[in-house]
Amino acid sequence: MYNRPQPVGRGAAPLSPEPVPNWCKLSRSDQVEIHRQGRPIASGRIDMLALDGSLLWLQQDEGKGRALFLHSDGLRVYRRPATRNT
Repeated sequence: MYNRPQPVGRGAAPLSPEPVPNWCKLSRSDQVEIHRQGRPIASGRIDMLALDGSLLWLQQDEGKGRALFLHSDGLRVYRRPATRNT
């Protein structure tokens, strides 16, 4: 019998957080990590996102509350892979 390769791409989620340089591509409720100078400084769920991608409010993990982040501060955002509830 022949083994067919499984398709990769459409349904496959990345295993590690993916960088999102254009914050307009983010969505409310995305799980993200915020990095400054290559180091993570915060993580959590996007609570609010400006339409122009200039800022976002993050509901931080571990009960750390809500925090504001500005794109103009040179921060990098990494979207975490979505987890499936099965």
